[in-house]
Amino acid sequence: MLPFSVFPLSNSLLVSIQEEIDDAGIAALFDHITEMAGKHQAGGVIIDLHDVEVVDSYLANNLEKLAASLNIMRTRVVIVGLSVPVVITLLDFGIELKGVGFALDVEQGLNRLQENR
Repeated sequence: MLPFSVFPLSNSLLVSIQEEIDDAGIAALFDHITEMAGKHQAGGVIIDLHDVEVVDSYLANNLEKLAASLNIMRTRVVIVGLSVPVVITLLDFGIELKGVGFALDVEQGLNRLQENR
């Protein structure tokens, strides 16, 4: 069973990561989202990380690569649900997540995707 779920939402995709994700899960996530975004011609992807306690450099790097890949397909990425400790860790290690937008929750993520169309 995959540690994430992908749901169509309007012309976007909502990706919910339910647990800590390992390297194989990250690779599967990357492949699955790019395939689904193309299939649904998604204008945006919202990645909900509220259940993720640690965003390490490997996950962060892959999220940046995912955003760059989806940008080629004209699909924007917004990450929601980051906890304060995760944000502090990202800042402490200088991890920027280039090409990714941020919002507090899914509703604000959808609004963020809508505002830049």
